[in-house]
Amino acid sequence: MNANMEKMIELVSKKLGIPQEKLKASLEKGSIEDMLSDMKKEDAEKLRSVMNNSAAKEKLLKSSEAEQIMKKMGK
Repeated sequence: MNANMEKMIELVSKKLGIPQEKLKASLEKGSIEDMLSDMKKEDAEKLRSVMNNSAAKEKLLKSSEAEQIMKKMGK
């Protein structure tokens, strides 16, 4: 994993209250279910809702915040 990805995982880990190791493992498996179990119920439900809604995912990915993160990651 590159340094930018490590930094992003660190930030997301702190923001969501999920251990970095668990977040990394979830990302590597391509499953968010493991990390959802560590989140607040309301936050986990919101994330599930977004992940199950193509239009919401697209809107999130096209947000200025997401674009800034992607630029910082060099994507």
